[in-house]
Amino acid sequence: MTDAPIDPLVIIELTNLKAAGKLRELAKHPGLSMKPEWIGELAADKSWLVRRYLAENPAIASSPEVIQTLAADKDPDVRSWLAQNPAITNYPEAIQALATDKSWLVRRYLAENPAIASSPEVIQTLAADKDRSESVRRALAQNPAIASSPEVIQTLATDEDWVVRRYLAENPAIASSPEVIQTLAADKDPDVRSWLAQNPALASFPEIITKLSKDRSKNVRESLASNLSVHAASTNSWQVAQPVTQAPTI
Repeated sequence: MTDAPIDPLVIIELTNLKAAGKLRELAKHPGLSMKPEWIGELAADKSWLVRRYLAENPAIASSPEVIQTLAADKDPDVRSWLAQNPAITNYPEAIQALATDKSWLVRRYLAENPAIASSPEVIQTLAADKDRSESVRRALAQNPAIASSPEVIQTLATDEDWVVRRYLAENPAIASSPEVIQTLAADKDPDVRSWLAQNPALASFPEIITKLSKDRSKNVRESLASNLSVHAASTNSWQVAQPVTQAPTI
C-alpha cells in the first residue's frame, strides 16, 4: 500500500481533534490515512462508537491489521459497519470472516457490498445462507457484484423466496445469463416477471421481449412498455431492417 499524500492542514485538523479528545470525529475523518499509527489506536479504543465510526471509514483500506481486528470486534454493530465498507475489497480473509459471522445483520450488510465481487467463494456462501428468514439472500440478489458468479445467479433464480427472485429480476447482472432470464420470464409470480420486464438487460433478448409482451399479466405488459432500453433496442432493430429506397431513374 502506498502512503497517503500529506496535507499539512489536514494533519493539523487531525491533531487538534485528537488533542481535544474528539475521537469519534477523528475516527470518521476521511484524512485519517495520513496518520496510520492512530488508526491502530482507534481500533483498540474502549468505546464501541469510536470503533464503529472507524469501521465505516474508507481510510482504513491501508491498514490490513486494523481491518482484521475490526472483523473480529466483539460488537456486532462495529462488524456491521465494516461489512458495508468498500475498503475491505482487497482483504479476502476479512470478507470470509464476515460472510460466516454469527450475526445475520453483518452477513446481510456484506451481501450488499460490491467488494464481494472479488470473492466468488463468499458469494456462494451468502447465497446458501438460510438463517433469519431470507434477508441475506435478498440483499445478495440486488448486488451487481454477483455478475462474477453465474452459478450463484442460477441458484437465486430458483430460490424458494419470491422476493429473492424479484430482486434478481431487476439486477443488471443477469445480462450475462440468458438461461436465467428465460427462467425468470417463466416465473410463476407475476411480480417477478414484471420486474424483469423493467430490466435494461432485457434489450439484448428479443425473444424474451416478445414473450413478455404477450404475458397474461397486464402489469407485466405495462412494465415492458415503460422499459426505455427495450424501446431503444426495438427502434434500432427497425432502422437496420428497413430497405434502402433508391431514387427513381429519370
